[in-house]
Amino acid sequence: MKHRFFIQFLWYFAISAFSIHLTCAQSDPIKFGKVELADLQMKTYDKDTSSDAVVLCDYGKAFFNGNLQIQFERIIRIKILKKSGYDWADGIIPFLKNTGAELKITDLKGVTYNLQNGEIVKEKMSKEAVFSEKKSKNFYLQKFTLPNVKEGSVIEYTYTTVSDFWYEFHNWTFQKEIPVIWSEYRASIPDYLSYKLQMSGYEAPHITKTEPANVSFGTSNVSGKNYRWVFKDVPALREEPYITTIDDYVAKIEFELANISVPGVSYKSFSNNWTSICENLLTDESFGGQIKKTGFVKDIINKIKTENKEPLTQATAIYDFVRKSIKWNEVEDISSDATKKAYETHSGTTADINLLLIAMLKEIGLDAKPVLLSTRENGKVLPFYATTTKFNYVVAHVKIGENTILLDATDEHISPGMLPTRCLNGIGRLIDSKGGDWIVLDPRERASQLINVQMAINEDGELSGKIEKSLAGYDAWTHRKEIIAIGKDKHTENLKKEHPTWQISKIDLINLDKYTEAFSEKYELTMGDASQKAGNIIYLKPLISEALTDNPFKHQERKFPVDFATAMDRTYVATITVPEGFKVEEMPKNAIMSLPENAGRFSFMVAVNGNTIQVSSKISIRKPIFYADEYGALRELYAQIVSKHAEQIVLKKI
Repeated sequence: MKHRFFIQFLWYFAISAFSIHLTCAQSDPIKFGKVELADLQMKTYDKDTSSDAVVLCDYGKAFFNGNLQIQFERIIRIKILKKSGYDWADGIIPFLKNTGAELKITDLKGVTYNLQNGEIVKEKMSKEAVFSEKKSKNFYLQKFTLPNVKEGSVIEYTYTTVSDFWYEFHNWTFQKEIPVIWSEYRASIPDYLSYKLQMSGYEAPHITKTEPANVSFGTSNVSGKNYRWVFKDVPALREEPYITTIDDYVAKIEFELANISVPGVSYKSFSNNWTSICENLLTDESFGGQIKKTGFVKDIINKIKTENKEPLTQATAIYDFVRKSIKWNEVEDISSDATKKAYETHSGTTADINLLLIAMLKEIGLDAKPVLLSTRENGKVLPFYATTTKFNYVVAHVKIGENTILLDATDEHISPGMLPTRCLNGIGRLIDSKGGDWIVLDPRERASQLINVQMAINEDGELSGKIEKSLAGYDAWTHRKEIIAIGKDKHTENLKKEHPTWQISKIDLINLDKYTEAFSEKYELTMGDASQKAGNIIYLKPLISEALTDNPFKHQERKFPVDFATAMDRTYVATITVPEGFKVEEMPKNAIMSLPENAGRFSFMVAVNGNTIQVSSKISIRKPIFYADEYGALRELYAQIVSKHAEQIVLKKI
């Protein structure tokens, strides 16, 4: 529909006696087929000697061609440094067809360059190396592989795409999993079309330039702007622990059509506002329509209302009913065509389940509204634009008195008021008839565990006793899910495989099915891997098997945030009885370390009382997100934890 409207709206202005192609005063940074000898002679990339490949240049430009299509042209050249970089010789380009409007690929060419006896030898990509793969009804992938790739090869390929989808101007990514020496993108856009430009990532551009110019638009030359963005010496985008999706951190630019304006003729806005979005959603059969459908569960609602008089118990009862009645099919969505079918088949999407939940909560008389969000894997939502395209999940927002709770009935093991970790992604959008509002998705629960150890060590260094793990909040939820999924017997088997020297005589699981209670796991055992005997000396690991042995933060610097999703507490308390005839010869020194602004704390204490040793380790991370300027202190805190946890207690025979 948008494509047809654009054609009718703009064609009048695209007629001219001559055609002027996009030209830029700036010369292109790369010419296809013009490889440099120095690139082939390169052995390593000085700025990242560990890299298995490096992008020498990635250049793209987009403009409107003579057929009022967005034409995008790209050339990319890559140096292969190691065998592990061979995968960069495989390319994938998405395209659409059979939709009326199309996104098609033309002029795909590829070449591999190798150095033989000091001479540059090139080999072109054959037609047989290119094939298409159908992913869905209209969505395809063009795949290809460049030939004869070796360590030291330089590969390059070029292609053009032509798109009828003007409201989706071609986005560009400046950063990759390997270093990029030069990435440049140019866009030529007529003033008739106004796009919102969103630059994101944690790298700064080398050049950003916007110039007024006469630009190509159909068969006309009209006033517009030429844009140029250059990123230079971009480091590889590496996977780090504690992130959402890597796409949240990559340096890129994205376009969204805001309006079309032809002076004196017409104006068409494509920018939404939340009032109109909410109105459309609430009147849409697949969203608001489903919230009104409760006839098939009317008897259940009446029964719950009769048995529960308080709003909170009513909400909890409905929540329990929905999550036990419909199993989530792992599909994330914000709209549903069949909440009734999901109920009848006991299987449904996030929207099927949670829109029914909202419908039942409203029907019983509670103030329940939908909240749209984007999962951590789907990426962050930016609050600057009014759009639903970034959302992939819906949950229920319920106001009871002065308090509000968020409910997600896709998981039958989580406590009411807790969202699954996948949903903890910054902000969500409340949808109501007044335009809604942004709400913060900060978790109200922490990830907490208390480990209590009562052990006695014999003169051979073998320990025996009891371990009790008490878990609450997100730790309890995670552990419950794992055990319920595989069963107690398999869990015990896995525990024994993980600790082959443990001889477990008894395991008790407490409150496994009581999701609003703390969960405990108790076991009685003997073990031989927590100490080592050498002559008349016993070296004892004070944290038994619970020591943090590896710092997750390997790199000296980190540009993007550490996102734990939740705050956390890790407490370990042990009482260890020393065997008769032994004394404590050495023990770790006590230590306390705190992060600035009380954001975290680590304490480690060891004390001797008669023939017993008391050990205490407490780690508290008091907020879920740490930014780049806080990374150094956080990394050092974890380094101290690893160091202290590695220290041993030395027992000596008297």
